[in-house]
Amino acid sequence: MIIKRSLIFCLMWATASVSWAGDWKEATYDKDDDIRVYTRSVKDSDMNAFRAVTHVRSTLTAPIALLQDTDRTHDWVFNCKAMALIEELNDKEAVYYMVTEMPWPVKNRDSISQTTISQDPSTGVVRVDVTARNDVFPENDDHIRIRRMDGYWQFAPQGDGVIEVTYEAHADPGGGLPSWLVNSFVVDAPLNTLRGFRKLISDEAYQTAQRPYITD
Repeated sequence: MIIKRSLIFCLMWATASVSWAGDWKEATYDKDDDIRVYTRSVKDSDMNAFRAVTHVRSTLTAPIALLQDTDRTHDWVFNCKAMALIEELNDKEAVYYMVTEMPWPVKNRDSISQTTISQDPSTGVVRVDVTARNDVFPENDDHIRIRRMDGYWQFAPQGDGVIEVTYEAHADPGGGLPSWLVNSFVVDAPLNTLRGFRKLISDEAYQTAQRPYITD
């Protein structure tokens, strides 16, 4: 039985364990929301990686609380259609299932991922790492499975209650996506996701949240 409770992952396609073929280049800058998106080519992949960065006034626990709130994930994570917790391994690790909605006539994607939350005791930096899991249950005819994926969110304290948010990603979405969609996705996904993140992160429910494994 899939229990819908918390999902840290929804379209976090990231840079761990990939071979770079180029340097980061700024793809867009949203001055109003202070969001910069960078892209980078990846060896043996048609899809670029992306890195998106912004700054918000927040506790370090609030982003974790927001990422775990599946009831609102569709309100802010780009093209996230469905999500569910498959198994909570411990307080810091869990396995999730998610579906990413794609524009017609492209088939929707789904994925299974394992997330791990950590905090550097010396710097206070909080990180959520994501890796693909292909051993949980098989793909179905309704979706194309994202089988190669590594990712992370990072929340770094900057002083005076400000944190730097980094969302960095790369994956192979499979299924021979058209180049126009691939190129737009690696910019639109992080840009719109961070816009949504900024709108919700100040909610009292997140700012007053506590997690025993996070020190604010």
